[in-house]
Amino acid sequence: MLRTFLAIIALMIIPGVSVGADAQTFSFGGDEYAAGQQIAIQSPVAHDAFIAGGDATLSGAVAGNAHLIGMTVTSAGDVRGNLYAAGFSVNVTAPVGGTISAAGNSISLRAPATIGGNARLAGASVTLAAPVAGSALVSAKSLALDSTIAGDFTFYGETLTFGPAAKVAGKVEIRAPKPIAVPASVAPADRVTFKELQNPDYASQAGNAAVGMVGGFWPNVWASFAWGLLLFLVGAAFILWAPRVSASLQQAAATRPWRNLGAGVVAFAATLGLVPLAAMSLLGIVLLPFIVLFAAILCGLGYIAGVFHLGLRLIGAIRPVEGKGRRLAVLAVALVAAAVIATIPVLGWLVGLTLTIFGIGIIAVAVMNRRANRDAVAATSAAAPLL
Repeated sequence: MLRTFLAIIALMIIPGVSVGADAQTFSFGGDEYAAGQQIAIQSPVAHDAFIAGGDATLSGAVAGNAHLIGMTVTSAGDVRGNLYAAGFSVNVTAPVGGTISAAGNSISLRAPATIGGNARLAGASVTLAAPVAGSALVSAKSLALDSTIAGDFTFYGETLTFGPAAKVAGKVEIRAPKPIAVPASVAPADRVTFKELQNPDYASQAGNAAVGMVGGFWPNVWASFAWGLLLFLVGAAFILWAPRVSASLQQAAATRPWRNLGAGVVAFAATLGLVPLAAMSLLGIVLLPFIVLFAAILCGLGYIAGVFHLGLRLIGAIRPVEGKGRRLAVLAVALVAAAVIATIPVLGWLVGLTLTIFGIGIIAVAVMNRRANRDAVAATSAAAPLL
């Protein structure tokens, strides 16, 4: 059971990703996760790929879906599934087997890229020069179309130009502030529909939204870094200056993980239950800020305890972790790995909550063990005969 529990929230970093010195990487169940200032996945990915960074580049083949976000985003590796990309500049130069959804200030899809499904593009300036096997929906201030579209084509924006390779097999719908002529080589007139766009700034807002989204990326990164550093310093303080407390926590975490998880659920629920209970009385309302502060501190300490001791158990299974220096290294690696896991959609917050509850359970069991030992010593002293 312990191995199964540890495997669910495994804190391991598997090589196979080429990154810079500031990068964080994680591999789980065939998925690859990478984040950093200059980040690239070059090796083949068995399932899905997730990349976030200043310069985010995908050059390895992806068997599943690819998710890319950054200031400059480049997809130069074959993606068998769907591609989701957002950035100030998005460039796609490799085939996409499924659909593509991209947002940015400038978006470029060029050969040898091909789109096996639909294309959904939103930006200030868009170039679509890659064949689309499905339909295409483009919202842009300006679009240059120079490829074939097997399905329908819808454009929202201001300027639309056609290259020599432009051809639409389905219906063409254009919404713009002024009429746009569609050559017969692109689509016959009976398949073209034009509607006046009442708000010409609508299309350009897609690019501005993408800039705002990416512009808030690095502040979030620095905030996460500061929070992670705070957690590391708190954990390091216990390792360096509270060895007895650390030893009791490690003893509680060494065995019976499901007991610790159950104790954590009870302690976590009891702590949160104090908030509405305190709000029911006048004295409780006065104490409510302190209760909330206690709950926040307990959750933070629980997260540190859960992350550290699970990381300690994983790394300890490979090599002994002896000395304070190695324990500090385990704490740092475990916190980084947990932060990368937290970026996983849906699963990330669930893993973080589980780690927190598990750590609270370790603290609760350690406290109960310590009190039980004190009571046993007191009982032994009371029963000892007087000489």
